Amino acid sequence: MSSGTPGQVVLELSAAEARALHAALEEALEKNPEHPALLGRIHRLLTWRLSAATGGSGLSGRLAEIARRSGSLEEFEAARDRELGPILKGLENPENRDP
Repeated sequence: MSSGTPGQVVLELSAAEARALHAALEEALEKNPEHPALLGRIHRLLTWRLSAATGGSGLSGRLAEIARRSGSLEEFEAARDRELGPILKGLENPENRDP
């Protein structure tokens, strides 16, 4: 962790570290949701920043591009829902998952 401009803290993680933290938060939300609002926000923030940092192709690439051009979590989520909402909802549908 390093200091950025006054009032800002910059946390630097490798992609592997960020993925591990993301998975740990996801597990905490599923198994022990004592503070769901706080853990959920942390999870969502990390999802946004990890998406911006990692890129990819196809759907992952589109998410990365949306994340990179968004200036806040709320802006990212609104743009993601507007641009990819129907696709993501379809993928989350249990009928579309492998058994």
